[in-house]
Amino acid sequence: MTIAATVSQYLRDQSVDYQLVQHPHSATSRESAHAADVREDQVAKAILMRDDRGYVLAVIPASSSLDMRAVHDETGRNQLEMVPEDELGRTFPDCELGALPPLGQAYGITTLLDSSLGHCDTIYFEAGDHEELVEMDGSRFAKLFAGSHSADLSKDWP
Repeated sequence: MTIAATVSQYLRDQSVDYQLVQHPHSATSRESAHAADVREDQVAKAILMRDDRGYVLAVIPASSSLDMRAVHDETGRNQLEMVPEDELGRTFPDCELGALPPLGQAYGITTLLDSSLGHCDTIYFEAGDHEELVEMDGSRFAKLFAGSHSADLSKDWP
């Protein structure tokens, strides 16, 4: 597989330059960082949640875990739960299971961005498969999230 069609089209529509970085097959964003020989804190990972009002995608560094209290505080939605993997395929139909790109806005999903990602010179994220990362300038990545909420959503791994 290659970059998801929705991601490719969205990046083209936003006039954002990027490169694809191939790496050995990986199962998680942290593994992708290691496989591509990049720092975990430069890899933006996506976590899809839902409640009765719909989906929310949180984007945090692969080096961190999601702080659900911060998500609840930011959204006012206290019933958000992580989406089971079998549902991911219906929401991101052009992506391999578990290889979610952080561009929820490309899929019509409310997206929250961890503020720490706004300080990276270079950002990497899943292209929609388990063998490629999208690489782009940090300022261009931030431009993609201009209409999204930014907050401190992550915490160090326990």
